[in-house]
Parts: sequence; structure tokens; C-alpha cells
Amino acid sequence: MFHFFKKAISSRKRIMQSAAVLLFTVVLSAFGMASNPPKDFSETVIPAQKFTDAPVSSQDFSRITVTEAQDSHSFSGAFEESSAEYTPYAVSSSAAPESLHHDGRTAWTASPGTAEPDLNLLLSIVSGLPGGGLSCSKAEILSSPQAENVRDILDDFQEEGCNIGFVLLDLHTGNYFTFHPDHSFYSASTMKGPYIAALNKFSPEVVDEYTESLMKNTICWSSNEDYETLHWLYGNDVMFDMTEYTAVSDSIIDDHNWYPYLTPKELTQLWIGTYFYFFEETNENSAWCRKLYTDTAESFIGSALNEGYTVYTKAGWYSDWEDIARNDAGIVRADGHDCILTIMSDAFESYDRLEELAAALDEVRELLYYG
Repeated sequence: MFHFFKKAISSRKRIMQSAAVLLFTVVLSAFGMASNPPKDFSETVIPAQKFTDAPVSSQDFSRITVTEAQDSHSFSGAFEESSAEYTPYAVSSSAAPESLHHDGRTAWTASPGTAEPDLNLLLSIVSGLPGGGLSCSKAEILSSPQAENVRDILDDFQEEGCNIGFVLLDLHTGNYFTFHPDHSFYSASTMKGPYIAALNKFSPEVVDEYTESLMKNTICWSSNEDYETLHWLYGNDVMFDMTEYTAVSDSIIDDHNWYPYLTPKELTQLWIGTYFYFFEETNENSAWCRKLYTDTAESFIGSALNEGYTVYTKAGWYSDWEDIARNDAGIVRADGHDCILTIMSDAFESYDRLEELAAALDEVRELLYYG
């Protein structure tokens, strides 16, 4: 008998609980809240790009690619599916976690400061950069006043009949801002930068007091004689190692020409490898070697930016009847955030204008990071 009453009481409790749940659902429905439960709008969690250690393809980084034709200011978006991993990152509710394509689709973009630089992913991003006119991984930047300023400077170069290409790459978010990254330019002495880094990275045992002086003169003063002496002593083996390390074609290496033609994209990849040697995959020479690059001759990037930031650059300049160049490339460390800036041109007489371009690109850099 006791078991019967206990079972009856239990059934009555379940009936009352079900009725309460049903009543609560009806009340929520009346206020339009049943299918849309309230959210805490003080914080929104969105997926942010997670850099992984494994090599990935150029399509494994979710991004908006917007390319602008050189002769117009219009742009179009292209979406690439991504299999990249994501990790939660909290932002305020005022932030816009998604970006819209022209057809209304959405795509996640990497949030600033969420990842440490990853060699393979960054190389993949650069190798997949779109060619042609102004291109940016964040569509809204192309219509910004900062981008318009860059566009005006590029128009001036075009009116003067000069060719120019650049890559600005944020190493933490993978965001980029580029112009003609596939155009081939004479490297001139800017090639000395990756070579000295490669020599220290792959053959650190050769560095002694004598070779240190050769390297210092090569980087700081751009001595052709000391650069060529190092080549005669140690050859190009370290550059074969560096091109393999950075996924650059070894066709740029020539035992009879130590100043090859390069694209801004290729030079950026070499500088990604240099960055990782300086700060990530270091050896006993890294700290000494990178200091050589902090105050180098004819660096218009350094001249424009080194007052507020730490920069590591190597410029190259040359002019004769066949080869003309005014280039600069390197690492910009700004506000605890790192990027690579590569500018190549045949505008030998335009140092001041290139310095102005570097300063204008620094304003774009802030948008790549902070949005």
C-alpha cells in the first residue's frame, strides 16, 4: 500500500513539473522570447584565427580578398572557404566580428592580437596574394582616407612613369595590404639583407671577428666589396637553404649574379624567414645579427618610421642604362606588434616620395591591426 501511495505522489510531482514548464513556455512565447532567448550583450564571443604549427595551404586562412584595378577605384570581393581552426576571442559588443561580401555573405576575419606569428601560415598567405592593383584582406580599408592617401602617392609615381610594388603584412593577424606584389624588380643591395641573415642562421659557425666586420659593412653601409667577399668565401648554399625555408623558388639564386630580380612577394617571404631567425627560431648569433639592421644606409622605411618604432631594414638602390632600383624591406615592431613592409620600385630619384609612401603605409598598418 505504501508503495502505491509513493508512486502516485511521484507521478503527481512529474505532472505538476510538466505543467509548470508548459506554462513558462507559453509566457515566453507571448513575449516573443521562446525561440530567441536573451543574450548578454556586454560581451560577444567570436571565433578568431588560430595559427597552427602544421603547414597549410593558401586557402586555409579565412579572409576577404579585395583587389582594385590600377586604373579604377572599384573593388570586388572573393570568398575562400577555410578549414582553419578557430579559438574563442572576446570583444566588446560594439565590435563588428563579421565582414560582408558584396553579395551579402559573411566571412570571419582574424581578430588582432589573437595569435603568435606562424611561419607556414604566413608563407602560405603571401604565396597566395592576389596580383594587380591595390588589394587588402579587409575590404573596408580600401575606402578609408588612409588608403586614399596611398592611392594618391601611387598616382604620382604612375604619372612619372615609375613602377612600384609593395607588400604590407601583419604577422599576428595575417592581414595584408598590397600593390603589384608579383611585379619583378631589380633587387640591388636589398638582397644583402636575407643573405646575411641566412649566413648566420644556417652557418653560424663561420662567424668570427673578421666575418662580423664583413657583415656589418654589408648591412650597415651596404658595402658591395664585403658582400662579394662573403659570397666568395661561403657561396650560395645558405641561400638555397633560405629559399627552401621560405618557399621561394631557388631560381632567384645565381652564382654569377648576387643581385637578382625579385618580386615584392618573394622578398617578403625571405623577410618572413629573417623575422623568424631574429625572434622565434634563434641561435647564438640572432641578437647580434638583428642589431645590424636597425640603422642602415638609404633606408627610407627606417627614415620614415624609426623615430617611433624599432625597424630592421635593408635598402637597395642602383641606376644604370639597364637596371634601375630604389628598394627597401624589413620588419617594423610597433606597439608590441610586428609587421613586414616591402617596397620595390624603379624610382631611383624618388627617395623622399618613397619615404612618404612608407609613412602612409604605416597609417594603413594601424588599420590592419586595430581595424
